[in-house]
Amino acid sequence: MSSAVLLRSTIEARFPAAFAVRASRELICIPTGITAMDGLTGGIPLHCLTEICGSQVASSGKTSVLLALLAQVTQQGKFCALVDAQDSFDPGTAAAAGVSLPHLLWVRCGKTRQKLRPLEQAFKVADMLLQSSGFGVIAVDLSGMAEKLVRKIPLSTWFRFSRVVEQQPAALVFLEQEPHATSCAGLVLRVMSEPATLSGKLLTKFHLRVEVMRTRERKPVQSANFAAKAQWA
Repeated sequence: MSSAVLLRSTIEARFPAAFAVRASRELICIPTGITAMDGLTGGIPLHCLTEICGSQVASSGKTSVLLALLAQVTQQGKFCALVDAQDSFDPGTAAAAGVSLPHLLWVRCGKTRQKLRPLEQAFKVADMLLQSSGFGVIAVDLSGMAEKLVRKIPLSTWFRFSRVVEQQPAALVFLEQEPHATSCAGLVLRVMSEPATLSGKLLTKFHLRVEVMRTRERKPVQSANFAAKAQWA
């Protein structure tokens, strides 16, 4: 018996799954209801960590994407959770976008005196929600947090989140200014705003552009344009 075969036999005896072939999970996505985006990605994938990124300097449209996703899921009677690190969520705007608020758990970080800072609270709560299951989408809004703080989140944390959500029938979505999960993310989107449509002096429609920066299939960067109606129009 060769040394290589002997080594393999020894490893298999101690770790039976070491050389097992792992079948890839069928990719199931939740449509956002945004035709152009769903045409590129099929929607937001279940069992995956997704990052939706966009600038905080101007309205990038990432919140519009999130609200469209939450509306699609909650209107089906399924429950979603939103971990709001900066307490920036507006229930009125969400309801106008079609989100069923009775089916949304809104967790506001930093509103009570806690030892943990808002960013730490957000990750702690997200971890608890993932472990409890029962939510079709768990969204964590970090878009208002300073980049220097989010960059300090260790890669091991992103890796653990991606592994936990693999075992859950849920989509884990982070809203950020820049992507941070690297290869731990199954889908990374960047949303950018383009010139808006005015009716007289009233802003009636936002023109947005979405770039697919990363997918599981490692496809080249793809992009599409779409429009979002202003909620007061």
